Amino acid sequence: MAARKKGPVFRVTGLPASQPDDELAASLKAAIDDNMAEDEQSKLTVNAAIVPSCYDNEEKVALVEFRGGVPAFLFELMASPLGDWQVEMGDTDISFDQHFFGFTQLYTPKPGSLVTADIIAITGLDGHAYGSWRGKGNLGRMWLRDFLSKDLPCCRTMIYGYNAKLSTHGIDTIMDYGRGLMEELKKVRNTEECLVKAVQAGEDDHPTVASLHKATYGMLLFGIPHKGLLVDDIQKMLDGQDNHPRSILLHQIKSKSDLLANQLVDFKNLIRDRKIVSFYETGQTRQLEFDSESRRWKRTGDFVTAVDTDSALLQLPDAIEDKVPLDADHSMIVKFDNKNNRGYSSAREKLRQFEQDAPRVVAARFSRAQNRPKPSIMIPFQRDGAFVGREDILTEIRQKLEQAAPQDHARVAVVGLGGVGKSQIAIEYAYRARESRPHTWVFWVHASNATRFEQAYRDIAIRVEIPGHDDPKADILRLVYHWLSDERNGRWLMIVDNADDDRVFSSSRARSDHVAHSADSPRGATGLARFLPQVSNGWILVTSRDLLAAVNIVGTRHNVIRVEPMAEGDALALLKTRVSVDEPSEGDARALVQALEGIPLAVTHAAAYIAVSETGMTISTYLELFRESEQNQTYLLNIQETRDLRRDDSISDAVITTWQISFEQIKGTKPVAAELLSLMTMFDRQGIPEHLLYDGRSTLEFRDAVLPLTRFSLVRTQAAKSPAQQRGEQLYDMHSLVQLSTRKWLEANSQMARWQKTSLRIMAAAFPSGQHETWMTCRVLLPHATKVLGYVTGESEAMLDRATIASNTAWYLLHMGEYAAAEETIRSAIKARETILGLEDRDTLEAVDRLGVVLEKQSRYDLAAEMNRRAIDGRTKLLGDRDPLTLESLSNLAVTLDGQAKYSEAEKLNRMILQARVEIYGTEGTCTIESVNNLASNLRHQSNYTEAVELFTRVLNYREKTVGKEHPGTMESLSNLALTLEGQGLYDAAVEKSQEALKRRTDVLGKTHPDTLTNMSNLALLLLKQGNIEKAEKLSQEALHAIEARLGPSNMDTLTVIATLAGVSKMREDYEKAEALYRRSLSGFEQQLPSHHPHILRTLINLAGVLRRLKQNEEAENLFRRAMSGLKERNELYHRDTLICLTNLAIVLENQGKLTEAESANREALQGFEKTMGEDHPDTLQCLENLAGLLQAQDKYEDAEEVGQRAVDGCKARFGLKDPKTLRNIANLAHLLHRQNRLREAWEMYQTACTGFKAAGIDSKASRTCFQRFAKMQEEMKPSEASFLPERGTTTLKGAEDTNSRQEMVSQAKETAASYPGSKRRRQTLEIDVPGDGDAAKKRLRLITSFGTSSSKT
Repeated sequence: MAARKKGPVFRVTGLPASQPDDELAASLKAAIDDNMAEDEQSKLTVNAAIVPSCYDNEEKVALVEFRGGVPAFLFELMASPLGDWQVEMGDTDISFDQHFFGFTQLYTPKPGSLVTADIIAITGLDGHAYGSWRGKGNLGRMWLRDFLSKDLPCCRTMIYGYNAKLSTHGIDTIMDYGRGLMEELKKVRNTEECLVKAVQAGEDDHPTVASLHKATYGMLLFGIPHKGLLVDDIQKMLDGQDNHPRSILLHQIKSKSDLLANQLVDFKNLIRDRKIVSFYETGQTRQLEFDSESRRWKRTGDFVTAVDTDSALLQLPDAIEDKVPLDADHSMIVKFDNKNNRGYSSAREKLRQFEQDAPRVVAARFSRAQNRPKPSIMIPFQRDGAFVGREDILTEIRQKLEQAAPQDHARVAVVGLGGVGKSQIAIEYAYRARESRPHTWVFWVHASNATRFEQAYRDIAIRVEIPGHDDPKADILRLVYHWLSDERNGRWLMIVDNADDDRVFSSSRARSDHVAHSADSPRGATGLARFLPQVSNGWILVTSRDLLAAVNIVGTRHNVIRVEPMAEGDALALLKTRVSVDEPSEGDARALVQALEGIPLAVTHAAAYIAVSETGMTISTYLELFRESEQNQTYLLNIQETRDLRRDDSISDAVITTWQISFEQIKGTKPVAAELLSLMTMFDRQGIPEHLLYDGRSTLEFRDAVLPLTRFSLVRTQAAKSPAQQRGEQLYDMHSLVQLSTRKWLEANSQMARWQKTSLRIMAAAFPSGQHETWMTCRVLLPHATKVLGYVTGESEAMLDRATIASNTAWYLLHMGEYAAAEETIRSAIKARETILGLEDRDTLEAVDRLGVVLEKQSRYDLAAEMNRRAIDGRTKLLGDRDPLTLESLSNLAVTLDGQAKYSEAEKLNRMILQARVEIYGTEGTCTIESVNNLASNLRHQSNYTEAVELFTRVLNYREKTVGKEHPGTMESLSNLALTLEGQGLYDAAVEKSQEALKRRTDVLGKTHPDTLTNMSNLALLLLKQGNIEKAEKLSQEALHAIEARLGPSNMDTLTVIATLAGVSKMREDYEKAEALYRRSLSGFEQQLPSHHPHILRTLINLAGVLRRLKQNEEAENLFRRAMSGLKERNELYHRDTLICLTNLAIVLENQGKLTEAESANREALQGFEKTMGEDHPDTLQCLENLAGLLQAQDKYEDAEEVGQRAVDGCKARFGLKDPKTLRNIANLAHLLHRQNRLREAWEMYQTACTGFKAAGIDSKASRTCFQRFAKMQEEMKPSEASFLPERGTTTLKGAEDTNSRQEMVSQAKETAASYPGSKRRRQTLEIDVPGDGDAAKKRLRLITSFGTSSSKT
């Protein structure tokens, strides 16, 4: 008989166990035949063996070998060996695979005999679960199946498969493969009779795995690369594939791998008394090389030793490890073709010896375990069934204990403030650990002092029944230490609670005197820390307030977990577990846990008080009482009556007392740290810069003093990077309740007054001047300055320190736009200095001068002037009239006069100051430039734009060069220059500079600073002048919302923004809204300013313009005349406001038919514009346009044509031919010529205007009117009148002599006028109303008076 050749073996799963094996085999054969072609059935031989399933007693598995080839229906599995193929077998779906993933039993043990052992065979990386054990001979014997089934028939032999192919794109690591194996082991057996290879199994793992570890007797290791193997050729194979995921795995298993070195240590620790047989190769293996013909990698390279002897052996004593050489290379080390193979015979004999000896050894292991006390949990507290939150910390504890390296994996500490919930976390973790590992001992050791530590160990000795524990002379600490160190006693977890005093663990002085100990006691000079074993079968979880104590116990900072107060949601959930919270009180409950800062002890303490109160106490009333006063907070947080069952009896449940324990401990061990904490308590609790805390200490001394405070979590370093930290300075925070507790501690020790005076002295020296260059420092110190300003003291020195802080703080607040706070603060400085130093003291006058500036910023000009003059008088008397401080006060008065609209007086004063400063500082001095800036602002207010632009430009260039573009003074100059350019009609340039100023101010000052918001309003006004109504409206609305919230509804800046928004509404033709806004603005101005103030007069002019639109001409005229009266009273006949008022008055007069008066007013305005603004100024050109229309209304066509032509020429020169204003004037002139029947000229101008409007996409009243008039003119023309059209060739409208052609031309014009779509361009700020014939009352254009707010530097 010819020798059979081996064929591929497939695994079939899903076979029903209810059928006998012979029936299953027949059914399986039939199912296979059903899926094979007829010719295949005759060519192929099918051999099927039925074996038990490793997973499910309801199923069986078949191993099917095909000889003669593979049936076509399984070709897919040959091409994709990682897949499965399903086939129907009657009513059952069965599955074929060739990967053998998971566990597969290879044969059925001898019937009628007990199973003596389980043998599990696991292939290495890049191997195959079945094929790796199969010989290369023609019969293809798989020795685990074919030989062991006869030589060890009572053993249950299984193979384990996993995706070990390195060519696949898996991301598995060594750890992943190990976890996968352990997970499968848990599934296949839950008995105590298995022989397994259990790497990384321990008594603390899954109960099944723990049993497996006990039941494991020995292992046969074939060429295992404990220290790595040579992977150069495999790496070369993968290098051609970018970022191949298997590269990571190769790195883990290569020679001298650190990962394998660490795992080898773990593995050796787990072996203990297990038997090991290590087979190592003595043959060399060819390396992989790429075959270019077949395009495959083949082992045709150089010979190398894949796993050398040193890597293949554990180097354990011979009694534990047999070392067997095999004459094979790495690929053949587990392939045995026949039973006579020396490798197989060695393996068989070792396995037979294991089978013989294992039952006795394993039974003894389980017997020992059964006779000992059962592991139990020794925690003196019940589990909190309502435990909430802290999942992140519990997870981190578990990860650090279970996944750390062997030398430090056994210890983790949770550290945090007293009352933050450390012990509660430890209790919860202990119960969870016990649940997941029932065979683990859990011990609780209270470690606040040596006596309690020893008592806890005594309790442990009694519970675990240590021999000799009841001997009075016994060293309990040593007895328990040795018991814990013995791995045979199993896995244990110890909670070392309240290990707050490092001296208890680090000093021999910490031991209790009555503890018996021998001369060789392990305690020695290292204290109780020596009695915490460092063994792999034990875990220690420490809770401590002291970071240093915790680190010293666990050995590394990495294994210390900081416990912070609860997040709001968790704290609220904790509160709800103690008291009922209905929906209406949800908000108060949330506010309460916020007030308690999420500190669990404070939350549970408050909840307990609310729950037991018999006076109707609710969450709302508790919160109200808590917020009412610091005294109430102290009382509520220091109540002693309520208790927490899960809190040690020796520790107070009162929140404040809890922290004062830490204070006393620090005071006793480090008095300088207690003093530092006292000082820190005087400042705001957040962001305390370290330089405030030095107080004469060196940096090193400070670091030494602050360390205990951070260790005990009483203070903490700020996590977020602030500007101060970016400069290398550390900031510190403390919880508000800790601060309160410290303050009460100081009060109880009569120390508050001392530290308040100290903090005032330090802050007076630390808080800078408030000028721009100090803003970063001021921003950091402001909350602390605010805090110490609240301290009231009667000592003169402390009062003067407080006044210094108040003066500098007020100056900074002024620059930040906090005007009300600045006023209140500076007044307190004045009061203190007047009381102690007198009315005329230099420092008193400084505060008075600053108050004047603060009042001026609030537009309270009369009071500001009063303060200015008081400072001037005092400084003149004290220092002289040319002293820099006197000149500063004079300069501030000039700014105030400018705000009062006393422009002439202000100009005179500004020029005098400027001259003095030039003489003192020169033309380029900083103070000189400040005077130039103030003079420029004054000139702008007087419409002297030419000189103002020159001066502002000089100031801007100087400031950009000397202090930079981001300096507030530079931004002020840029903004003022923009407003001055607007006065000159240079709108584009004005907008550009205003936008630049706004961006800088937003970046530097912030979006809500008053200067930023005023700049935003001014930019909106300029955009309005450009016709950008949408953006102007958006900006002005944004500015109004913010500035009203910041400064209030009646503030001058707020009223100014309201007036700008009114201008937007007016341009949108929403006249009713514009009227309401103007009246609101006017009312506010009139309540605060004299009747002739420019703000009032401008608002009158703008309101009158709106009333004109609403056809309320009589009231409009009255308001215009009232404004004119005020302007004349101010002697500002040629001021821009006056000229605008005259122009608009002319329109109202015209509307009422008072044409002569209207013309007179218009000509007067035109004369003024030409004189002050120039002939090409937009206002001048607008006035010309209005005058032309007015003359036309009076049929003064010749004069009207002359003026209209001037307007057209001026607009062309100033704006260009395509500008809407130019086109509008051309259309007006066309209409004038049309009225005179000068059709040819009218036609040309209409055509130019219409073409321009259409090309620009302008859809406005002016453009629509132009098209309508053009069409109307064509309708009126006789055919003969249109004969000139073809000759000139200037129009696209065809002329014609006959009626049909004329009608065609008219229709085309009508269609153009009626259907012209335009692009819905925004209406222009300056807009013309073009009336129909005979309606002279609607054809004038008014000018808008604008508010341009400057902020002159003082």
